[in-house]
Amino acid sequence: MLDYKTLYNSDPFGFKIKKKDPWYLSNQKKLCSYHYKYSKNYRLISNNIFESISKVKTISKLPFVHVSLFKNFNLISTNNNQNISIFSSSGTTGLKKSKINLDPKTSLLQTKALSKIFSKIITKDKDIFFIENKNFLNSRESMSAKGAAIKGFGQLCKNKYFLLDKRNKIDFSILTNYLKNNKDKEFIIFGFTSSIWFNLVREARKQKIKFKKNQGILVHGGGWKKMHNLRVNNNIFKKEVRRLFGLKQVYNYYGMIEQNGSVFVECEKGYFHCSIFSDVFTRNSKLELSKINESGLIQTLSLLPLSYPGHNILTEDMGIIHGIDDCPCGKKGKYFSVLGRVPSAELRGCSDVT
Repeated sequence: MLDYKTLYNSDPFGFKIKKKDPWYLSNQKKLCSYHYKYSKNYRLISNNIFESISKVKTISKLPFVHVSLFKNFNLISTNNNQNISIFSSSGTTGLKKSKINLDPKTSLLQTKALSKIFSKIITKDKDIFFIENKNFLNSRESMSAKGAAIKGFGQLCKNKYFLLDKRNKIDFSILTNYLKNNKDKEFIIFGFTSSIWFNLVREARKQKIKFKKNQGILVHGGGWKKMHNLRVNNNIFKKEVRRLFGLKQVYNYYGMIEQNGSVFVECEKGYFHCSIFSDVFTRNSKLELSKINESGLIQTLSLLPLSYPGHNILTEDMGIIHGIDDCPCGKKGKYFSVLGRVPSAELRGCSDVT
């Protein structure tokens, strides 16, 4: 179907836009046609709003769905012969949750993509720590955005450790003992941004705990709504995490349950980058394409979803595309910043986890 050989055997950040665009357009059109055939709702949207998929000549003209539709409709692309698991956003009480129909093939593609995107950060010889208790993966909540992230990142590492006890209180002794026995070993800490702040940073301050410099790497994403309310920006967050935990590197990423796997990783210059798996546009209030360095509503694309039409989504987030192929970090393709949620938009729970 798609050109998976190129997709999984290429440098995920090595394609210049002139090479990537025609290749990506061809594969996205195949994916659109697939969902048009197997998803009734996607077919209705495509027929009533967009031009024929076969006639489209640019990626930005392909049919997309608004992220809110995953809360209100059962969006699925299936011939009824697939083994489907239903994941949901970790919704705040009182808010509707997005529901994602995930089959084994899509799940595998997402895990492989995650591994490829983080290949220079996370390797199989590293251990990983989660801001969760060890019984979490056996609970109903494991079928959530948080569960999907933990399962995905957990498969990329050697050993998994959980930093919360049965009462969901942080147990710093787990990390302390690990560092005593693995002084020079690189390891990963993963969590949603607000969870890191409330469970690690605040508790470390309260208990007056401070770790020496080590080989730890923090990978975090989502949860910025609560951080902004606390007036904690990305720079403040990084400085405080490094100060208290002695970590050598901190990586922020932008992603969502609706496009799990094809996340956008922040580079050392502070920008999110499209990989070979993804693309991004920004649109103004009339849904026209915004120009470079002009803010707009973020639209994200992915080549991974097969069991549901999540391959082309208009989000509820505002952002700015800063450039193409010329980021000082050296990665090719588009790079952008996320400004935050549209003020009138209902919060999507997967980025508001505590």
